[in-house]
Amino acid sequence: MNFSTRAAAIAASLTLLLSGCGSSSDTATGPAIVTQPMSATIVTGSNSVLSVVASGSGLAYQWYQDGAPIAKATSAIYTATTAGTYYVVVTADDGSVTSANAVVTQTSAPVITAQPASATILTGTSQVLTVTAEGSDLTYQWNRDGVAIDGATGPSYAASTAGSYMVQVINAAGSAQSTAAVIAVSPSVTAPEITIQPQARTVNAGTGVTFEVAVNGVSVAYQWYRNDVAIAGATGRTYRIATASASSAGTYKVVVTNTAGSATSAAVALAVNVASAGASTAGVVDTANAFLATLSAEQRTVATDATSSTTVLFDYTLANASQWTNLPGNRHGLRLNATTLTAEQLAAANAVIAKALGATGIALLNELRAADQVLATAQATGGGTGMPGGGTMPTDGTGTPPTGTFPAGGTGTPPTGTFPTDGTGTAPTGTGGGMAALGYGSDLYSIAFVGTPSATSPWILQVIGHHLAYNITYNASKVSATPTFIGVEPPDWSVAADGTVTVTNDASTKGAAHAPMENQRAAMYNLAESIYADSTTNAAAKLAGTFTDVLMGASGNTDGNYKSLVYPTGGRGLQYSAMNTTQKAYLRAAIEAWAGTQSADVAAALLGEYLSDDALANTYVGYGVGQNGTKADFSAYPNAKSSPLDAQRSYIRIDGPRVWIEFIVQQGIVYGANVHYHTIWRDKTADYGGSF
Repeated sequence: MNFSTRAAAIAASLTLLLSGCGSSSDTATGPAIVTQPMSATIVTGSNSVLSVVASGSGLAYQWYQDGAPIAKATSAIYTATTAGTYYVVVTADDGSVTSANAVVTQTSAPVITAQPASATILTGTSQVLTVTAEGSDLTYQWNRDGVAIDGATGPSYAASTAGSYMVQVINAAGSAQSTAAVIAVSPSVTAPEITIQPQARTVNAGTGVTFEVAVNGVSVAYQWYRNDVAIAGATGRTYRIATASASSAGTYKVVVTNTAGSATSAAVALAVNVASAGASTAGVVDTANAFLATLSAEQRTVATDATSSTTVLFDYTLANASQWTNLPGNRHGLRLNATTLTAEQLAAANAVIAKALGATGIALLNELRAADQVLATAQATGGGTGMPGGGTMPTDGTGTPPTGTFPAGGTGTPPTGTFPTDGTGTAPTGTGGGMAALGYGSDLYSIAFVGTPSATSPWILQVIGHHLAYNITYNASKVSATPTFIGVEPPDWSVAADGTVTVTNDASTKGAAHAPMENQRAAMYNLAESIYADSTTNAAAKLAGTFTDVLMGASGNTDGNYKSLVYPTGGRGLQYSAMNTTQKAYLRAAIEAWAGTQSADVAAALLGEYLSDDALANTYVGYGVGQNGTKADFSAYPNAKSSPLDAQRSYIRIDGPRVWIEFIVQQGIVYGANVHYHTIWRDKTADYGGSF
């Protein structure tokens, strides 16, 4: 999704302008939307006509799907043929406005995933026949011997008469008919007989899996077992794991009983593929060793000082692994710039990073480095010098912000060049000279190996700098991606045609807009807003106290050992089971926004753990109000408030059995009239690979 485009489009509709020089109360008239486009559900292969009615003069239209502009979609009507989130930007002579979202969903014909089973029942009893199907808005009709059964319109039917039973599953896109389940009636009870055994399965983490048996027998009961331990609630003919994880692997069987005896199925294995050494470890090790081969003896000598910036190699210890911070300043390891590394070495270092991260993670790294160059440029040219005089920021979430005039910022020369995305090229350069002491600049990010790269022994790849810490641990086939710190200042900026960098909420009119953390911000905004919409969930999610930073960041523990972090055991917020369907979907999307920064196989393995049924059942969301005093505000930055600092201290977190994600809004440091973000993603059992 093109989140920067979406942010720019939203910003274009705001009537309050806030720049680095302060705020303005000027209000543009602009066009107005009279009738919004409507959401719709369509059958695969059909379409939905979206339309907007707007007032104003000289109107022009541009439709977007999932944040990206749609080619040639420039009228008041657009015919959508695929699922997605659509909106339209209407531009007039005196401004522009963005419509509400219209969500188009597609529905397909039903697919039966578990068939009803034949059975023999005792005279005067019944057998519950059940079908399982995938699809939306499903209806059912059961038939016996080809004749529809009146009132039998659910996924289950209690059959008490001998015959051949089938069910038709129907929705707007089509229908599917089950296989026949033959019910026989017997005057006496015989021991059950398993006629179809469960099958061994191998699945990828994060996907579903179903075991099933077919049985002949009267009045039978089922109990499924994993590793010979009864599974609570697994008492049907089928047993389904909605989201398999590494902990789901094992041996499964079912015991079928009635009053005449019992039968035990074959024990079959479930294997779950998690991150594999072939993709996530071996490939990274190869590129890491290729990088080491380009270095001088000094640059690949194991450091004796945990803070050394003359080598890439450090012993595999917690003291070395924890040498990262969210603050500006020096980092250990080798800097990713043309002063520290030759062109060959820099290309090899970038190749390691490109192999380890997914495309989203690489793009985020590049944009965070660009943001830091904006800070360096602003200070080098005398702009954006922080908070004005005339007051102090409140420390308890109350009071008023400082008064005074903010200096114009971002008026210097922006970086030139492009960040590499494929392990080649050189990083941008800019006018951030002299900023090294303050720790701002795109060339102040480093790479370090904690431990020697190996396909069999643990080691950590670190990519670290201001507002960034990627700590990716490789241990044979196991890969850990935490702790990961992501922050940004400014959250949103643009580059005008003449190269001027502008931090403003009218970025769409100034040039190319940048919003590095829009993916994470939008995910938390959606989650928070869905919670506020329900007074019950809002009350449950609100945390006691106020927050000034993430709790589990670089300084979130006192002895350097991540296992000493004290995670809450009470007052954790809103539990997943108490959420509605929309809130649950936004919670999962928020977790995916952080995991998605990693390579695809690592993300899939972690999400298989974080999003398993058991994990989600024990996952909570909590928030702390910002300085607005009513809720946590994660509106698109800069927002349409009288001051974006109203949102300062807005805090939200996700707290699961393993996953821990925090997001907080803070006042800007260089651009003091604005805000910036801090976030932390930790894994309660696997930070640094769980080795220390």
